Amino acid sequence: MRQENQCKPGWIRVGAWWLAGLLWFGTALAGQLPEELHYRVSYQGVFSAGAKVPIADLVLRTDRPAPNAPYLESELLVSSAPYATVETFYPIRYRIRSWYWPDRSAVLASEYHEFGRPDDIEHKLIYLDRTDRPFLSRNLLDQDQGVLQALLAGSYRAKAQRGQRHAYDRLGLLQAIRARDLTPGNEFTRIVSNGSKMLRYRVKVEKAQPLAVGGRSWPALKLRIDGLERDERGREQPAHRPVYLWVGADRRHVPLLAVARGAAGKFRIERVTDPGLQLARRETP
Repeated sequence: MRQENQCKPGWIRVGAWWLAGLLWFGTALAGQLPEELHYRVSYQGVFSAGAKVPIADLVLRTDRPAPNAPYLESELLVSSAPYATVETFYPIRYRIRSWYWPDRSAVLASEYHEFGRPDDIEHKLIYLDRTDRPFLSRNLLDQDQGVLQALLAGSYRAKAQRGQRHAYDRLGLLQAIRARDLTPGNEFTRIVSNGSKMLRYRVKVEKAQPLAVGGRSWPALKLRIDGLERDERGREQPAHRPVYLWVGADRRHVPLLAVARGAAGKFRIERVTDPGLQLARRETP
């Protein structure tokens, strides 16, 4: 957590921090574009007196950034605008974008933009299409703005070739998960970077089970995702508590539910089909 976040009030602060960690899932598979999915984020714990309360809406879209672009783009937008309590104490606004090869072999770059309050804005671009340590730019320098515009136009000239596997961002990791043949008992790892750390993520397909979410029952697969980092002695340890993800059991593996627990309570991201959940899309700067 960034140091300035320590002053954010109560469960709003905690919820915003966990949102940054949970906003990973989903992208369309190649050949099924464009795709747009809608989710509701809720919190249940000490700051809500044990009640499950909605705190944000989430819109996720995937397409090519331009018709002839050789790579895909996923954009995830989050807004607490419909929820007065959250808006009063700490409005949540996030945009996360990821650009990657259609075969999921490499992520080219990732953008993270937090703009909930004028005094708490973070905008960074993470370069991931290189074999050395990713370069992180905060508050986007002039040269980074040019790179960002090229990425959005579909004209970015990548350094990494297709099939040259290296670090993913969190959104790219879940894109890779969706493209896999997920069989209960399977386990695999990937290197993931948030721009300042290199982490190892372990993904295990725990079991197949039906899931009731979004007003219907889905055949689903339950996955456990563990983030691991090394301490100052080089020993590997958990970077956070496990995140559990349920995806559809068909070949698209549409994300249905993500659950994470923290010291302050439980956070859920659930798929919904309410067409009104588009506030996040309309509120980007």
